[in-house]
Amino acid sequence: MTTLAGSHRTKPQGAQACGKVEANEPIVVWVYLKNPSARRRTPGSASDLAALAQPTSRRALGRQRAAEYAPAFIEVAKFARQNGLTVHAVQADRRCVVLKGRAARMTKAFSATLHIYDSGHRRFRARTGALKVPISMGSWTRAVLGFDQRPQAGPSSTASAPATPGLWPSEVAALYGVPLEPVSKTQCIGIIALGGGYLASDVAQAAAQAGRPPPTIIEQSVDDVTNQFGGGTPADQEIALDMQVVAGVVPAAKIIIYFAPNTAAGLAAAIHQAVFDDENRPQVLSISWGSAEKVWRPGPRDAVQAALADAVMLKVSVAVASGDLLATGGLSDGAAHVFFPSSSPYVLGCGGTQVSLESGAIASEDVWKEGYTGSGGGISDLFAIPAFQKGITLPSSIPGNKTGRGVPDVAAAAARIPGYRIILGGTSIVKDGTSAVAPLWAGIIALANAQRGTPLGLVNPILYSDPGWFRPIVRGDNCVGSLGYSAAPGLLWNACTGLGTPRGAAIVAGLAADGAPAA
Repeated sequence: MTTLAGSHRTKPQGAQACGKVEANEPIVVWVYLKNPSARRRTPGSASDLAALAQPTSRRALGRQRAAEYAPAFIEVAKFARQNGLTVHAVQADRRCVVLKGRAARMTKAFSATLHIYDSGHRRFRARTGALKVPISMGSWTRAVLGFDQRPQAGPSSTASAPATPGLWPSEVAALYGVPLEPVSKTQCIGIIALGGGYLASDVAQAAAQAGRPPPTIIEQSVDDVTNQFGGGTPADQEIALDMQVVAGVVPAAKIIIYFAPNTAAGLAAAIHQAVFDDENRPQVLSISWGSAEKVWRPGPRDAVQAALADAVMLKVSVAVASGDLLATGGLSDGAAHVFFPSSSPYVLGCGGTQVSLESGAIASEDVWKEGYTGSGGGISDLFAIPAFQKGITLPSSIPGNKTGRGVPDVAAAAARIPGYRIILGGTSIVKDGTSAVAPLWAGIIALANAQRGTPLGLVNPILYSDPGWFRPIVRGDNCVGSLGYSAAPGLLWNACTGLGTPRGAAIVAGLAADGAPAA
């Protein structure tokens, strides 16, 4: 046996061990694989993005990986038989084998140490230490996920709802000149939901009050998680905001919700399920969940990264909220942090602004910052500067003078005022946060896809090619004390709002024209 690189975990912060895992408790783990002989490329580099842009399809990729990873699948199956585990599924396209077994057998097989922990808000299973796998599997194994059920990501929207009327999502889109004509129902947008649920009547009521046709909603379960509306919990609010923003921007669209557990395994599995959903085929994916890069262990992060790289290959655009915890990412370790997965070079990171209105139009727009909440953004500690950010001025991280991937890429209104008006439990409320910006940008991309007739995939290189599509944000900061970044005149990009906010019609037309088939 050999120690699995990147698998070490520490005791959950802020939680106390309160019991042992029962020997007969059923456990499901995902064994994510990698090809040890494959060429390794820097994520987001020119060579990496060129390789990921090679034409392929879900079925072709599945056939290719079934052959490429056949030796690894055999080794994992052998390991399962030797340890009394069941091979629940071989997901060749996702480079993953799903194993099932009782806790006693599963922990012995992987040398896992498990306990039950209490955080004061919930109880969950978590592991400490590292995992071990057979030497024959070691070089093939990217990550083993599923033992640990500690919450991995939080909703990016954290601020309380303001007592203002707010604007319907379609009205926010109209402020930016986003064209809101009806589009083909073939446009499909996926939403990742890590807990919570929704009421179909809320979505229909919001669409009717905003004068928009209702969307078609399809639910997909990941690891047996389903729609569980809790009466208005933060997770419920997150889902309502995501769905109703998409429905307000892309009328009559098809929305696919992937319900998954709020764990690293759940997020990775949800993204993979969405990317390889050959029945619904979402062209755009919106993710409003994340956490500071520092709290992500290498194995879980790499599993999510692999799913996002597959999204690039299969031309699925992914928009991710940059978070509402300013430049520190909610940590108090004296350093600046950005959220993952918004820091991945394979996604469109979405920050937030504060708009002031006059006569129903934007009079001014600044970086969103209200107390200790506001636009997350900064420099990644994990990812190098991607090819699409070469040539622009990026600040260094604080401290360390380290350069890396800049977050976010784009922005839009996120502040408490005017806020996004939605329906929750039959009642109108107002929400804020970068959690609204990710689905807004997902909708903008979907509108462009509808015009061009083919999916855009990774839009970052196109957006960075024409700064004229954006309103630059030149005032404000996302600092916590001395840690953080500022917007200023003359910058093409800043670490609070990226390139800026959309000139809607120009961006939709520009994206639609880029590489679109001739009429």
